[in-house]
Order: sequence, then structure tokens, then C-alpha cells
Amino acid sequence: MKKKILLLCIDLFRAVYGALYAALKCLPLQEKIVMMSRQSNEVRPDFLQIEKALRRAGCRAKTVFLCRELGDGFGQKFLYGFHLLRCAYHLATARVCVVDGYEIPVSMLRQRRELFVLQVWHSLGAIKKFGLQSVSKSAGRDGDIAEKMSMHKNYSCVLAASRRTADIYAEAFGVRREQVRVLGIPRVDAILKLNPAKCRARLLKRYPQLSGKRIVLYAPTFRRGAFPQTAPLAEAVQGAGFALITRLHPLDLERPGASDGLFTCPGIGTFTLLAAADDVVTDYSAISIEASLLGKRVWFYVPDLDDYEAAQGLNFNPLLQMPRCSFRDADRLAEAMRTGVYDMDALLSFRDTQVETRDTHCAERIASLILEHLGENAP
Repeated sequence: MKKKILLLCIDLFRAVYGALYAALKCLPLQEKIVMMSRQSNEVRPDFLQIEKALRRAGCRAKTVFLCRELGDGFGQKFLYGFHLLRCAYHLATARVCVVDGYEIPVSMLRQRRELFVLQVWHSLGAIKKFGLQSVSKSAGRDGDIAEKMSMHKNYSCVLAASRRTADIYAEAFGVRREQVRVLGIPRVDAILKLNPAKCRARLLKRYPQLSGKRIVLYAPTFRRGAFPQTAPLAEAVQGAGFALITRLHPLDLERPGASDGLFTCPGIGTFTLLAAADDVVTDYSAISIEASLLGKRVWFYVPDLDDYEAAQGLNFNPLLQMPRCSFRDADRLAEAMRTGVYDMDALLSFRDTQVETRDTHCAERIASLILEHLGENAP
């Protein structure tokens, strides 16, 4: 019964929001690029990199950033409604829209034919299944609701960093394979420009207690309705004499007491930690791909792999595809790290499959693509 009511509410919302949007589309088009995200209330770094590349290329079109999390509670959701009105106006009058996730105004509304919608996904790759790949799975979206919400509709083009990832994205976003362009993602540029020595020095200056220790960064993925098993790994890694830094997913950090007892290094960015660490431990997070770009030893700690694969699904199974770097047991993982023996060939193969655009020109290529779809007044 609750689901039926929810579906009716979605239909009502679509009708009202769609009617408003139809009226807004009567306004004249502007030389404008809209960048939307629900990942943060701050402007996303990938967006800033694209915008800078556009300016370097001489682009004169206006850029509008519309970044806001949905938030919890009635008050936050009420304010998000006003944000959706603002999104509708700017989307109705823009020539190009860049998104890094599912956006209600983009997917649920009927767009102008002139609008070019570019999906720059907020992750470098897809270790776990997501989007339409995981619909109706226990950890995925409900199929009926996903259909009513038009999940991942209306994309003109999707960006990827490799052909393998492009195949996955075509399935996850429900687009034709030719709509996925292997141009890279802006964060590839940012990662490759990192100076590991400077990042290490910055970390040690703020946290001198880490000096002289082998630093392990643990970055587990978000689990809907569950929390990663941090205690066994922390005990094993610290017992082996290493310093463990845990960087939780932003959605996990919102849970009360989530970081209690964990050494999290607040004030230091994730990319800085990534460059400063000696080893990176994760499970199903794309941070494994980012770490591989820096040549870090990547370890997969996957005690719940069977349950996770059944609930979410995997595009990459660490135990099968990088068996000497993957462990269900924390003590065995710590012992493997202690020996210093690592399957670097497997890591390089993983990196090459996941990221083919290993240069610092991804943002430039994206800017060129956007410029192709701006009006004639843009260079």
C-alpha cells in the first residue's frame, strides 16, 4: 500500500513539475552550461576542472553550478524542492548540462532537443554494479520506483576512462554503447599531477606521530543499510606494526558515531592520503583504480564478498581477478602486507584495463566536446 501511494505521489510530482518546466522552456536559450550534482553542497572538483579547461579554451558561455545534497529530514527536503525549481529554470535555458549522478530535473523532465546532457560519473570506474545493473537487487533501487523516476534517462553522452568501463556504463545507464566516449574523467588529471613526496610531507607535518611508520589507507565502499567491518582489519594491521588511516565513504560519515575509535586524519583530503600512503586497502570501491594510477599496492579486504555480490552485484571480483592481492581474512591480509611481496603485474593489468586515458588532458578533451555543442557564439 505504501509503495502504491509513493508511486502515485511520483506521478503527481512529475505532472506538476513537468507542466512548470514546459512553461520555462518557452524562455529563450542562453549560452549557458549547467553543472548539477547531488554528491555535495560544494562545487565538485571535477566540475571545476572542466570549467577551467573551458576558460583556457576561450569559452565565453556562462557556467552555473547547482550542487546540493538531498539531506535528511523534512526541512532539508523542503528546501531541496526550491533547489529543484532553480534547476528547472537553468536547465530549460541552457545548451549544455553536465551531471555526475542521477538528477531528477534531467531524467524526469522532457528536454529540449537542443540540450546536450553529459554524464561525468562521480567515480573513476565501476567495481560494484550500480544504476540499472542493480535495479531490484536487495541493495539496489526498487524497479517500479526506478522506472517512475526515469532513472538515468536523457543522457546524450556518457564519459568513461576505458573501453571496459564504457561497456559497463552502457549497461548501468541504459544507453547505446556508441553514446559512451572514452575521453577520461577529470580526476585522472588531478591524480596524475599529485606529488607523493609533498603529500607525504604535508600529512606528516599535521600528524607527526605517523613518522617512520608504514602508512596504510583503508577506504571501504558504502553499504546501504550496513556498516563496513573496520575492527578486524584495524586490529590486524596495527598488530603488524603499521599505521592505519581509515577514510569512510561520505554517506557513512553521516551516521552517528561512525568514526569513533578510528584514526581518520580530518583536514587531509582523500587524494592527499592516497598519494601519501604506502598501501591502500579497500573492498569494492573505485579508489582501488585511483590508487593503481599512483602505483600504490592495492589490497582487497572482502570478508562479505558472497553476501555483497548477491545483494549488489560486482563487475570485478577481486578474489577471482587479483587473488594474490585479495583476502577474506584480516590476519592473512596483514601477514601478506608484512612480507612485502606483492603481485605488481596484476595491479598493472588492472590499471591498464580500468584506465586507458592515462594522461593529464582529460579535462581538455571534455571541454572540446562541450564546445562542440554550444551555440555559434561560443568559440
